[in-house]
Amino acid sequence: MASDVLKKLKPDKRTAIEESLLLEFTHHPVTEAQVARIVKGAGISRGAFYNYFKDVPDAYRYLYQIAIQDIHQAIRQNERRGENLVDEARQFIKNTQNSKYYELFQMHYHYNEVYVTRLVAPIEPHAEIQWAEMTLIHDTIRCALIEPGTTDARLHQLEKVLKILEE
Repeated sequence: MASDVLKKLKPDKRTAIEESLLLEFTHHPVTEAQVARIVKGAGISRGAFYNYFKDVPDAYRYLYQIAIQDIHQAIRQNERRGENLVDEARQFIKNTQNSKYYELFQMHYHYNEVYVTRLVAPIEPHAEIQWAEMTLIHDTIRCALIEPGTTDARLHQLEKVLKILEE
């Protein structure tokens, strides 16, 4: 992950780097991303890039983590949190679509998902329903962000399946 040197930068310099990463990874899959474009946009040297990141996939993982935290933070601040899982999924999709990270998430699900390690949920006794809910919610979000026109239908499908799981 990104070096401690990056975390200690002045906020305006770190923001310039993050904005340049966002521009690059919004328009180019990780396999086509170029350090040259990133450093030019950020106003840093190539050497500085490698002081901050191990490589281009490392820079991508750094930005993706920031995007996920930003979207989740908006949900945590929402008063409706916890009403039900479908509302939370709907809110995540809406927050993502209205954020500066929307195109990044679309690129992520189309091309870059392999560069971010998926958390493997632990196997816990009697937690099968929670695992199924989590899996269904994440897949619903993924599909809704890839095909935005299907969001309502996917959320309706999620709602129906979650009700079946509750029975």
